[in-house]
Amino acid sequence: MSAIRLIRVLFYGAATQRGATKTQVRRVWSGCSSRSSLCGQEGAQRGLSLTAAASQFELSLTKPPVSGVVSSKLWNDMLEVKFGDGTEGRLPFVWLRDNCQCSQCFSVEGLGRKFLIDDLDVEVQPTKVEESMQGLTVKWSDGHQSEYSTNWLQNRAFTPSSRALHREKYALRKEQWGAEHRMKDFDYNTLMSNERVLLDWLLTMERKGSAMVRNVPQKDVAGQELIEHIAFVKQCHYGPHSPVINRPNTNNVAFTNAKLGLHNDLPAYEHMPGIIFIQCLAQHPGAGGESIVTDGLFAAEELRRKRPEDFKILSSTDMYFWDKGHANYSWEMPEFYKIAKFPVIKVNGNNEVVQIAVSNTTRDSHMDLPPQEVKKYYAAYKRFYIILSANAMTFKMEQGDMMTLDNVRCLHGRESYDADSQRHIETSYLDWDEARCRRRRLQEKFGCFI
Repeated sequence: MSAIRLIRVLFYGAATQRGATKTQVRRVWSGCSSRSSLCGQEGAQRGLSLTAAASQFELSLTKPPVSGVVSSKLWNDMLEVKFGDGTEGRLPFVWLRDNCQCSQCFSVEGLGRKFLIDDLDVEVQPTKVEESMQGLTVKWSDGHQSEYSTNWLQNRAFTPSSRALHREKYALRKEQWGAEHRMKDFDYNTLMSNERVLLDWLLTMERKGSAMVRNVPQKDVAGQELIEHIAFVKQCHYGPHSPVINRPNTNNVAFTNAKLGLHNDLPAYEHMPGIIFIQCLAQHPGAGGESIVTDGLFAAEELRRKRPEDFKILSSTDMYFWDKGHANYSWEMPEFYKIAKFPVIKVNGNNEVVQIAVSNTTRDSHMDLPPQEVKKYYAAYKRFYIILSANAMTFKMEQGDMMTLDNVRCLHGRESYDADSQRHIETSYLDWDEARCRRRRLQEKFGCFI
């Protein structure tokens, strides 16, 4: 079998082999540091051709395996295993049986579990365990036999490192910033033509929540087209893109010349847009129209440290947001009426901040609170807003700029400007599900996963 053919077989072979071969091939192919999330241009120069990667990989097959499962023992309702590299893991019986990788239990083509929870015995026990350099073979008390590759097991071994690695694959760790922050610059055409630069932008957005795209084409759908190059536009009742101008018969305060306080876009949606693309087609000359941007994550953590009771109020009390109106353009929804309800600061099961929802214009006058709790809520909200404002940066976008912000983290606002100004901003949205999807696929393509 040829080297290239061997690589392809290993990439698309059985599920029990797939994790190991992909990882080995990627390490040979990409030349990435195992700690790096992006190969970058140096990685591209060091990268090997498919033929060279295949040749090196064939050589690696002649070397003794560096890992394998060398021992195992029963420990309560778990199998305690030791790998050839010295690492250990504890694998719950019920989890092992549920995740059997044989063709009867798992679809290689559909990459999904076929084994039904209806058929799972949560008290299942192994009756025989065999270790090898390839992994584990387990015979179960329900009569089934399972095989697991070493790499598959190590990647999921419930160790702090394996859990942390998959946590990063799910979502990168965010890096907070204050008023001194300066956004990283990207070129529009390079983003459209160079996938490594696009990956850099995706990583920057996930970590920092902000970036500036320069040299954007002078057309109102430039943001929409960049999003479509990445994935899909997040549609809303304002359509795939929104002209932010001083509109007659406006359907939103943003579409006037008034000052806009710091806010996240569209909190009246239960699933708020993930990333907002704010393109400057024409800027107001002179004073007025300046952008104000702040990191809501930084402010939320400051509030948690300095005013924990305020943080508790804002993270545990639901607020209503609403958006009601009519179409100004043919691509907008003729009539809309949205209502959503959630805390201004949303936390996950680990008490980590995952969403900020602040909007002075669409924060509803309806409050689902006892009246005696209202003033205390306003006081906490006002103190949070003061922190947001104190750590904001102010600047003026120029024609050809497009600011991209994590809309569930960063807040933006603008200074007022003359009513007869020709200032023209366009906005479009991308969901974080789609952005992270593209980031993972590009990391796979360039061998940047560990």
